[in-house]
Amino acid sequence: MVQLKHIFGILLSALILFWGCKSTQPAMDAKTAGAKTGEDSGPALLTFDKENVTQGEFERVYAKNNGGREEAGKHDPAQLQEYLDLYVNFKRKVFEAEALGLDTTAAFKQEFNSYRKQLAQPYLSAKEVEEELIKEAYERSGYLVNASHLLINVDQSASPEDTLKAYQKTMSYRDSVLKHKKDFGYMAEKYSDDPSAKSNKGDLGYFSAFDMVYPFENAAYETPVGEVSMPVRTRFGYHLVYVADRIKSPGKKRVAHIIVRVGDRYSAKTEEQAKAKIEEIYKKLQEGADFAQLASQYSDDPTSAPKGGDLGMTRLLPEMEMLKLKLEEGEVSKPFTTHYGWHILKVTEVEKLASFEESKPMLKQRISRDTRSQISRQALIKKIKKENQFELNQEGFNTFVGQLDETFARGTWKSSPENEEVLSQKLFTLNQDYSKTIQDYTNYYQRTRSRRVGKTPAQAANEILDTYLEQELLKYEEDQLPKKNPEFRYLLKEYRDGILLFTLMEQKVWKKAVEDTTGLKKYYEEHKEEFRAEETIDVIEYRSSDLGAINRVDFLLNEGKNESEIEAEINENSSLKLSITRQTYEKGKDDIPAGLFDQPAGAKSDILKQSSYHRILVIENKFPAGIQPFEKVKSQAITKYQDYLEKEWLEELANKYPVKIDESVFSDLFK
Repeated sequence: MVQLKHIFGILLSALILFWGCKSTQPAMDAKTAGAKTGEDSGPALLTFDKENVTQGEFERVYAKNNGGREEAGKHDPAQLQEYLDLYVNFKRKVFEAEALGLDTTAAFKQEFNSYRKQLAQPYLSAKEVEEELIKEAYERSGYLVNASHLLINVDQSASPEDTLKAYQKTMSYRDSVLKHKKDFGYMAEKYSDDPSAKSNKGDLGYFSAFDMVYPFENAAYETPVGEVSMPVRTRFGYHLVYVADRIKSPGKKRVAHIIVRVGDRYSAKTEEQAKAKIEEIYKKLQEGADFAQLASQYSDDPTSAPKGGDLGMTRLLPEMEMLKLKLEEGEVSKPFTTHYGWHILKVTEVEKLASFEESKPMLKQRISRDTRSQISRQALIKKIKKENQFELNQEGFNTFVGQLDETFARGTWKSSPENEEVLSQKLFTLNQDYSKTIQDYTNYYQRTRSRRVGKTPAQAANEILDTYLEQELLKYEEDQLPKKNPEFRYLLKEYRDGILLFTLMEQKVWKKAVEDTTGLKKYYEEHKEEFRAEETIDVIEYRSSDLGAINRVDFLLNEGKNESEIEAEINENSSLKLSITRQTYEKGKDDIPAGLFDQPAGAKSDILKQSSYHRILVIENKFPAGIQPFEKVKSQAITKYQDYLEKEWLEELANKYPVKIDESVFSDLFK
């Protein structure tokens, strides 16, 4: 049970607020749940010596965990009472955790702060900008662009002089295409720094939103068909983008392939042999053979072959993308060749474009991992500055920059006495009452060992200033969130109380039940009737989806081979062929032949066929019907002992933290 602490984040993500909650409804956001946007209000429903729980607070929590306010309003008093009892126990446990000082420990603070940062992320964005980016991504997802590019490499940290040279070079190639009518493919093949251009002339095939870095995507979608973009800068350098076509997307296609490669490692040693083999496979497909089976048997792709040739929905080579676009669901291509070998392609699934509302959560998540997120982040920084009267001491910072030398860009600069006066100056202020000094900035510089190779001291200082200001402004906004946003404040409190609850339960119940061996055995002795069972057997279970492998297991068992010898032989080339586990089965309750219970220890079953695998059971131990021995039911006893300990503990907490329930308020819930 100790492991429960480690899955806490998963449980909390569903906002299950207390141990033992029996609600199976999904957690709702504040808007859906009908939570109030201000403080939890209304008369006191629960009155503890320590604090009160208002009608508004209980309704908000109940609605969140029971399908929303409208659904909660349909629940009868018995359902409300059951939840109220659980909530009272939850509050008592949190009070006890606070009384024990669990909220003051270093471990608690570290874990809570970690969750706090994660919880704050969705709130740290410019909502209106984010919404526009989501709409843009959805609209673009409905189209495919066929484009080629010509790349001129230039490092992101290149000097202004080198950056200008790369830009001018890119513009000269654009002029060659537009003014001198040079073929774009020819120019890409001859001058592009993308190595693949030598073979594909810069052709990228068809692609959609998120398939390329965002600046490149913008150029591809904003440049008219048949035209060449202006130079567009990405982390790779400057690109020219030629848009050959733009069509409506038929939907995302899942594909599988069979590939026959040429070489000493493969069955086909020559191109002629490879072509003959792929044509023979294609003939079998035309005669009705199963594609997945042929792929697993003949494909030379070790990654996809075991999965029936499945390549998923990822982007493929441009020539394969072109074919994929033309194929309908279930359709198979004729054999074709790439520089990897001979292929046959099959579209196995077509996923049509979902509605905007259905797509929105996925698009939002993808944008958060994409360079688009920087646009939203920059808009947020601008908003924070405006809302909080941000003022930068530009004059003081310029004075500081004037004192720097070349060591600053190398990350090795150290302050000297002549810097002390300027370092003490304020760097920026927010709302005239919050500020950071230039010294704080240099502390950040030294702590992060910031380096800007090839930059002047002034360039390096200004770049580092940008990252420092972003960090500090976001931290300031995060600190203000509980005051500004009730939804975040409620969520933060729920996580705080949840961490305390799990920590306390671990100490008082879960860990204690495992470590208190004397108490555990005493509980077993006093409750033996709870551990009565029909006849049971412990077995070694040999399981495999490969009938040939399980037949071999049967033979080896008859030969007297032990478990490790059998595993070593069967799984010599693949650890996935055979699974060996230990199981306990009870007569009349589990799906195994009843006659096996009449066999002695050491006996084995016949080969048993299940839906997708075969198995053989070898009896290790037998236990007659009746009360099971302690060692046999120890894990079951631990669980029951935990329930017993919690029940006793809750009785103590009820005496320590008495509560008064206002029945008139209870009867008015969700009215």
